[in-house]
Amino acid sequence: MELDKSRIEDAIIREVADNIMHEDELRERVKKAVDQRVDVLFKTVADAQISAAVEAAVSAGFDHEYSRVTAYGQREGAPTTIRKELEKMIAGYWNEKVDKGGKPATGYGADITRAEWVMMQIVAESFKGDMKQHVVNLGGALKDKLRAELHGTVNRLLSEVFHVNSEGDRGLGGVGRSIIDAEQKPVSKS
Repeated sequence: MELDKSRIEDAIIREVADNIMHEDELRERVKKAVDQRVDVLFKTVADAQISAAVEAAVSAGFDHEYSRVTAYGQREGAPTTIRKELEKMIAGYWNEKVDKGGKPATGYGADITRAEWVMMQIVAESFKGDMKQHVVNLGGALKDKLRAELHGTVNRLLSEVFHVNSEGDRGLGGVGRSIIDAEQKPVSKS
């Protein structure tokens, strides 16, 4: 009996294909993988398109002209856009005159704009912090120098009053003396 290689291969392929087609588990896995891939593609593409559409709608809304109307529906003033009105409001806010507390004012003391007042507050706060640190640094240096000067003065005074070569004096290099000085006599006038 002669074996036909191509017939055997065809039979194996047919058997594998039949088994694969009848396996529900494999079909479900393939379906799930395809669904996941479609969801990812939809999310990526759809989100980008939705974002672009929302941006375009908002931009168009800000640039769409409208006219103000009275309570009776009659047009009032020239046509404008939301963008122009916002720009006016923002410019008005920063250019408004304020007092020293930053509150809107029109009388005496209202000689700076809100923008100038805010900048002065920022600069003053920064300057205050820098100056505080500088004062602390100077105070520390003064304290250290004063401590050293006082220490030296107290050592000199103690050595002048107590003429004894103490243990501490030996550590300082023999500042004290171990003899009693002769009694001091007043200076004679000649």
